[in-house]
Amino acid sequence: MPDSRLVFGDLALEVVVSDPPWHQNCDLVRHLPSGAVLIVDPGARPADILAAAQADGGVPKAILLTHGHPDHISGAAGLQEALKLPCHAHEKERPVIERAANMASSLMGMRLTPPQCTWFVEAPTLEAGEIPMRVIETPGHTPGGVCYDFGGFVLTGDTLFNYGVGRTDLPGGDGRALVESITRLLGMLPEEAVLFSGHGPEWTVAEAQGWWQRVAAQGGLF
Repeated sequence: MPDSRLVFGDLALEVVVSDPPWHQNCDLVRHLPSGAVLIVDPGARPADILAAAQADGGVPKAILLTHGHPDHISGAAGLQEALKLPCHAHEKERPVIERAANMASSLMGMRLTPPQCTWFVEAPTLEAGEIPMRVIETPGHTPGGVCYDFGGFVLTGDTLFNYGVGRTDLPGGDGRALVESITRLLGMLPEEAVLFSGHGPEWTVAEAQGWWQRVAAQGGLF
């Protein structure tokens, strides 16, 4: 098993980072007993994602989106075309994904085909490819942003970075909602859980809580 995989019980996590300038983290969650793989936020090239997901007999089962910005979904349609994978996103993220092609063209100078999504509402407990997860609603960066909790680790997308938060100046962003989401998220998780964001390195919930308390003491972010 490659050294780049981190193991959490029956699950392993591998990160495929996209090309500059976005350096976006696509997370591959692998169920070690079965080989089932979930692809979360496929912003890297589909060929790179597929090679990593299918290594050692991995079988991609589904795509999950934390949110619908172009740098997080640019590889999703290609993966669907290659493997006919379902793509799950929050219902409130539908307008973000539907206008992702326009955002990609106007703000990023890139062409993008949005994925065909299956929409969920509220915060269900999903199960795909024998991998159960808790969905935590975290609006603020986008209206339908979510985090995926796999127990020992959580995928936070652009809601919460290592010592930073997602921007709120794009359409649908809401600074107050983001602060409320992060406060609620950190209060729901054990201190030892590891947070993996959409850009940059991981950190623990305990580290994030300490930083968030300091931010609040200094008057907050917004």
